[in-house]
Amino acid sequence: MSEQVVPAVVLFSMVSRMSRMPVQPWTRSREFYWETSTFLVENVLFRVPRYQFIENSETFRAMFTLPQAAADTVEGDTDDKPIHLQGVSKVDFEALLKFLYLQNGLFPDKISHEEWLSTLKLSTMWDMTKIRETAIAYIMEHELEIDATERISLGNIYDIPKLVISGIISLVNQWEGVSEEQAKVLGLEMALRIQSIRTTLLRNKGVPGVSPERQVRATARDVFHREWPFLEPVEEVEEVRRMKAKVREEHVSW
Repeated sequence: MSEQVVPAVVLFSMVSRMSRMPVQPWTRSREFYWETSTFLVENVLFRVPRYQFIENSETFRAMFTLPQAAADTVEGDTDDKPIHLQGVSKVDFEALLKFLYLQNGLFPDKISHEEWLSTLKLSTMWDMTKIRETAIAYIMEHELEIDATERISLGNIYDIPKLVISGIISLVNQWEGVSEEQAKVLGLEMALRIQSIRTTLLRNKGVPGVSPERQVRATARDVFHREWPFLEPVEEVEEVRRMKAKVREEHVSW
């Protein structure tokens, strides 16, 4: 049987009718039409909605909103051309993604201490202000569970004065004073300053023992020459309370 040939005039008529068909009046949701990007971290590819990065990071907002040069594919659009995050570990990035995408509308209380530290690290690196504040609020809430020297180190690295002060107060009241191992971690200058506070307090009270926090803070203000804001305990507690309330309000708005 011979194949039927559609006359050219009929084909032209069909195409003409199709070209006149109205375009569907569909629009993209402003909230729930997500563009995704592929990131390469170490040797692992991640593909996630980019909206959280644009919403929460000055760094990524600038990157994603810059005009793109004409090209077949834009960086991050495919696995073959991912956004390569240099100097970032897979563990840290997964912790941040867990915070960004796995909250399910609940305050993220299932995140581990190590994951909070990873989140703090990357949120600081990428100017994620709200997320950084949330991580700091968690860490301050559990500060006494963190080794004193680690508190001081973290506070110095990530510019969290309250964490540095907390670690200093703990070491001042440590029965045997700053150990050799702790001094190596802290550095000679910090270790000597802490010992100076201990010596002053011991000289004033005459007997060894734990000093009231108010006295430690007063002495530390003189030793550190107001380098750190050694607020009175009540003032600092109130400041931490305000910070936690702010974080919870912002979390609800997310």
